[in-house]
Amino acid sequence: MAEPLEGIENIRAIAWDFDGVLNRAGVAGADGLFRWQHRMAAEFGIETADLAQRVFGHDPRALMTGTEDILDRLEAWVRETGFEGDAEDLLEMWFVAEHEPDDDLKRLIDQVDRVGVTQVMATNNDPRRLRFIATEGGWADTVDAIFASGEMGVMKPDVDFYARIEAALGLEAAEILLIDDQARNTDAAERRGWLAWQYQPGGAMALAQALMPLLLRGQP
Repeated sequence: MAEPLEGIENIRAIAWDFDGVLNRAGVAGADGLFRWQHRMAAEFGIETADLAQRVFGHDPRALMTGTEDILDRLEAWVRETGFEGDAEDLLEMWFVAEHEPDDDLKRLIDQVDRVGVTQVMATNNDPRRLRFIATEGGWADTVDAIFASGEMGVMKPDVDFYARIEAALGLEAAEILLIDDQARNTDAAERRGWLAWQYQPGGAMALAQALMPLLLRGQP
């Protein structure tokens, strides 16, 4: 049984990572490939390693902070390879393939909502995918706010990413909990003074146990 986090009683907001936490997809599988790569290979018979390299291999930070448009890179690949499909359709397929909400964590979000803790998404994602996540994915209606690198111009684990969330929420570092699957992000949050929980796949029960002091707030 997971132990409650030390300091959890002071938490007033939870910042949820998306890919690998709220979203079961968005991370590479055991073969090193993403779901979108399997989907595109099956649909179009294309070799996706080159596509992945062209889109993400050069300066991924520029994409994640909104400096460059992911669609521009995808359109360049379409032109250079002679692919007959439409870049926007490929992008849509990409987003759909990489979206599988974790229903266990969505239920946990509902439980936390009942005790009045603010819940936000804190994600490294480009502006176009962010819009898909927020609208088509319905996450804008699930959490109180979405903080994304593509809009903020800064990404985890940069300290300014955490500082901006603190300022936006009007909270001290020690009042925020980050739930993230990447150690570099949880480590940075802890250095900032946040509480942090490194999420493991299928770890909803362990997380719920760690959050129990929050879930029991206000109960007689």
